[in-house]
Order: sequence, then C-alpha cells, then structure tokens
Amino acid sequence: MEGSLKRKLGYFIRYQDVEYEVISQYLTLALRMPSNGKLGQILHQYIQEFLINGIDRIEKTYAPFYSNLNKAVELISNIVKNEKIYYCDKKSEKINGIKIVGQADICTDNFVIEIKSNADLKKVDLMQALIYTFLYEKDVILFLYSIHTGEYTIVKVPFNERNLNSLFEGIKKLSEKEEIL
Repeated sequence: MEGSLKRKLGYFIRYQDVEYEVISQYLTLALRMPSNGKLGQILHQYIQEFLINGIDRIEKTYAPFYSNLNKAVELISNIVKNEKIYYCDKKSEKINGIKIVGQADICTDNFVIEIKSNADLKKVDLMQALIYTFLYEKDVILFLYSIHTGEYTIVKVPFNERNLNSLFEGIKKLSEKEEIL
C-alpha cells in the first residue's frame, strides 16, 4: 500500500470516525522501544512461516527473541483457532480517482491480520486497517506486537457500513484537496 495514502487519510478521518475494538492488550513499560525494521521483518517472517507453512525456525537470528516470538504465535493462534491460514493476495481498487493498493500479512476465510512491530496503536495503523476492510471485504485484526518486550495490543476493525462510509468520506476529502493543489 502506498504509505502516504494511509498518512494522508489520517488528516481527514478521526479516530472516532472509525469503529474499532481493542480485543486484548498487555502493556507494562512506560518507556516504549521504537519499532525496528529488521526486528519487524523477523516478526512477520516468523509468524507467517509458523502459522501458514508450519515451519518452526530455531536459528541464531531468532535466538534472543524466541520466547517473545512464540508468544506472538500463541496469541495469533488463539485468534485464528481452526481457520485456514494463508498469504493474502495483493488487492487494488480505485475510489474517486485515487488508487488504493494493499497486501495484508495473513488471511483466513473470515478476516485478515496485519502485523505491526510496535504495541502502540497509531492512527496510520488504524487507517491501514480501514483500507484493508474495504479491499478484502472482511474484518481486520491489527496485531500490534513488540518483539523487544512481548507487549501487545490486538485491535479489531470491522468490515461494516460505518467504516466504509468513513473511508469513502476521507478519500473524497483527500481527492478534493488534491484537485485544488
């Protein structure tokens, strides 16, 4: 997904415009560790390979975080339970002349999961989930997880009329603003 689109939408869509529910949360540290690109890649790869392909990797790369990685797999396994899990296809749609492209991390027949390598909910993450509800026509689970600490937040963004209307209204405002510029 074009990173700037989810950021731009954040200027036009407020938190209260989006229906979402914090399903579960475990936060302990007042001092937050920043998201790290390499650790985020390890988190994504580990969870996807374990849940989708059944590969449990034990290697040097994961050694310091193995316990936290297993906790992440356990948490997501509790969400997906008996669902068939697979890689998400890339989706593309156009609304009001704005092309929306995205590919979530994990799909099931009933919802999609987007993995983030930070336990704090950011508006840009919420905008991405909102976009995925439209692209996949399913509820989206944001799995926000700190590989450093094992802290997490699990957020559900439902595929419903309210959220679609918020997205369409935000894109309409964005396209009107871009026409002016």
